[in-house]
Amino acid sequence: MLFVLLTMSSCQKEITADLQPTDSTGSTALAKVKTYTQEYTSGTIHRAGTYELNYDASDRVLSINSTSTQGEKFVFNYNSDNTYSMDLYIANVLSIHQKFFLNNLPLVDSSIQYVQAVDTSTEKYLYNSNKELVSLKSYNYSNRSGSKLLNTTYYTYDNNGNIINERDSVSTTTYEYYQDLPNNLSLGFIYLVQDKNLVKTTTYTEGSTKQTTNHTYTFDSNHRVTSEKAITDNGEVLLKTYTYF
Repeated sequence: MLFVLLTMSSCQKEITADLQPTDSTGSTALAKVKTYTQEYTSGTIHRAGTYELNYDASDRVLSINSTSTQGEKFVFNYNSDNTYSMDLYIANVLSIHQKFFLNNLPLVDSSIQYVQAVDTSTEKYLYNSNKELVSLKSYNYSNRSGSKLLNTTYYTYDNNGNIINERDSVSTTTYEYYQDLPNNLSLGFIYLVQDKNLVKTTTYTEGSTKQTTNHTYTFDSNHRVTSEKAITDNGEVLLKTYTYF
């Protein structure tokens, strides 16, 4: 059940609001997630999983451990040379190793990823003066031929710092937000940017195909998200629930 969690290591958005925590400006008081459960339903397909999160003294995520599937986990290591790494284990076997390089903002500048010690890919992140990610370049890499550009994703923002348009050579995604609902979820990824508000509607377009997703939320007495439900117009449902420290 790592199919959604895998997106946390990139800026891709599936059928749910982006949950990557705020950048280092820290303009929103973040609620640190303790456990995270997701349930995905599409027709007769139903998948579910629960995860526990652990953090260091700087509120950076150290591990994300599946409590429903033994041996599935993310492990993070932070280094003194402005780098950190993420290791994904499936059945206690290393599946993906990704290393991130930080810039002086400090935000992720670039990354290199090894998939099962066979495929290698790299990414380059470019920001504007507001510390907003404006483009993400993805490459295939080999020792023989070097880097080959695969895709470039471009982002545009509203006045609140929310991504309203995301496009690459294949597709375009647009976002509408709840202006009165700040996005205060924290999964401990302090070096990746986060939308300031919770997503209301997502529209994904690829060629003549268009899919719209509506997002709704519930909250506890401290205004923290306890659940979010994303329902697509073709009937897919992704339900996420949270507990906090």
